[in-house]
Amino acid sequence: MGFSKDLIVRLEAFLRLDRMTVAADLFRARTVYVTAAAFLFVQILNLTQMYFAYGGWILDHTLLVVAIILLVGSAVSLRYSANFDAYSILWGGVTLLGVAGTSFPSKVGINSALLPQMVAGVVIVAILGSRRSLVIYSLSALVMVFCLHLNASTATYAVLTDPVYIAERNWQRTMQAAIAITLIAPVMGIICVTQENLFQSLESNLAKSRAAELARSQFLADMSHELRTPLNGVLGMNQLLLRGELNDQQRGYARIIDDCGAGMITVIDDILDLSRLEASRIELKPTDFDPARMLDSVMALHQANARSKGLRLQLLVEAGLPDMVHADHGRLRQIVGNLVSNAVKFTDEGDVVVALRGREMTAKGQEGRWWMNIFVQDSGIGITPDRIGHIFERFEQAQDGQTN
Repeated sequence: MGFSKDLIVRLEAFLRLDRMTVAADLFRARTVYVTAAAFLFVQILNLTQMYFAYGGWILDHTLLVVAIILLVGSAVSLRYSANFDAYSILWGGVTLLGVAGTSFPSKVGINSALLPQMVAGVVIVAILGSRRSLVIYSLSALVMVFCLHLNASTATYAVLTDPVYIAERNWQRTMQAAIAITLIAPVMGIICVTQENLFQSLESNLAKSRAAELARSQFLADMSHELRTPLNGVLGMNQLLLRGELNDQQRGYARIIDDCGAGMITVIDDILDLSRLEASRIELKPTDFDPARMLDSVMALHQANARSKGLRLQLLVEAGLPDMVHADHGRLRQIVGNLVSNAVKFTDEGDVVVALRGREMTAKGQEGRWWMNIFVQDSGIGITPDRIGHIFERFEQAQDGQTN
């Protein structure tokens, strides 16, 4: 499935369909290419069958080759020009001329094998062209049908067993063709008008969505600026406080304030990065930091809530781990903070344990790098197996709001 989709994407890029910015034009362009490819395939089979059936090359072969060149050649030209009205006129004309070319010269009347082509021409013209093109083609097809009937009526039936029957058969074919074209034309007209309205609605909704997205981005940027300004003041004053004379307990509190402020700055930056997050284009910003100290700071932030519930918060750091790592401190801290917060929230008694473990990588080219794991374990209610797969989706919870 993935291979075929990638192949289609590459093919459409080669055909320059990626330059079609309007949904209706893209739909028509795909119709042109698919119709031309199907026509080429069917007519190659038809040419081969006709050659063996007639024992050589006849006029019908020449007409089919001309039709193939016109249709396939015009489809290839779509890479440079996208005049779909011209396509509808050209393809409709080729269809009518093909029917006429195999019927008028020999006065055989209406060739019933070609009548489906005339009806198919109605569909193609309706999809590719305008309503005016559809009306012109449909009227031309009806005129062609009755001209074929008149041509058949002048044919000599002396060699036939029942000339009256042949004449009646031609009239019946004439009426059948006229009825088919008359019925399919208005139906296709309604379908195409509806399709055009749907595409216009789609483009309008897309424009509104883009405008709303732009307004949201502007709002988030303004809100982020308004939040960042006072927060920078708080962090600045806290830095001055840390440089002053504080006892160990006060310095610990001030550091928690500093860490929390840094976490809030990261959240504000995430708000601005929301559009990039939705497009999976978030970029990590690695820095050097002490992972054990980062985890200790997260635990200290939730210590008060845990103590009020009678829970024990424990941090276990495996011996021999490096003191400094190079990673995205802000995002890692935010993830661990969310996990610890949920562990405390959904645990009524027992422990919440955060463990940091790791091993040095020994593969060639990986020297000096470490594989580190952070585990958050609690004795709370846990997650039912049927919900585990959902909690990694956006805005999903393990339980609904009423249960919580």
